[in-house]
Amino acid sequence: MSPRSYGRKVFVYTKGDLNRMKRLVVVGDIHGDLGAFKLVLKSVNLREDGLIFLGDYADRGPHGIEVIEGVESLIDKYSGNVVALKGNHEDYVDGEPNFMPCTLIAEVERKKGEWDVYFKRNLEPFLNSLYLAAVIPGWFLFVHGGISSKIKSLSDFESPEVEEDVLWSDPFDGYGEYPNRRGAGIEFGEDVTKEVCERLGVKSIIRSHQPRKALEGPFYQHGRRVVTISSTSVYGGRPFVYILNLQNLEDVHYQFLDELL
Repeated sequence: MSPRSYGRKVFVYTKGDLNRMKRLVVVGDIHGDLGAFKLVLKSVNLREDGLIFLGDYADRGPHGIEVIEGVESLIDKYSGNVVALKGNHEDYVDGEPNFMPCTLIAEVERKKGEWDVYFKRNLEPFLNSLYLAAVIPGWFLFVHGGISSKIKSLSDFESPEVEEDVLWSDPFDGYGEYPNRRGAGIEFGEDVTKEVCERLGVKSIIRSHQPRKALEGPFYQHGRRVVTISSTSVYGGRPFVYILNLQNLEDVHYQFLDELL
């Protein structure tokens, strides 16, 4: 099995990647916010930086198709530097969404025509290209939603049960693990975060999935082991990107996208 991935579920940044790139720019939920997506592109130099998307490209905002096509184009042009993760708004079974509301269907029918045709020809190949998680060994785990105690190693990301937890779960300020009020995934406490980070050999988890937590910048929980970010304006607040200095991984900061106007 390639050190690059675990069954196409986990992207592993190698030492070569970290030496080749100066920064890694992390993008949270976009949700069809084309203006924010364009500003994300201003925040990064893909000839020397990496870019990782944490999922939820469409729905809520009016330009989900354009955002998805933009991410696809970046992957094609900068395949070594751009990584895209799956979010819960990329969770479909045979064209049927496992989430509500799914405004992308109406957007596709308005702009492209028949949903079933678009899904098979365009969206499904994109969904199949997405990773479930990414990791910088010794440092960071990147996911859309969260984790669960089912995760003992990177190979566990192959499990459908773990996939649901990664796409849908949320941290809470407490201990233990409980069914998620969303109806999928779990709510996980500080002890679960500590155990999973130790098992995977990382210091912290970078996630999105709850943009309202991060309306004014990164939102930290569990002793700063979990950080929630947001790169969309559809919930209000100020979208931003989270930036890792790959030459010194202790150096982490963020940039509001409106500062790039």
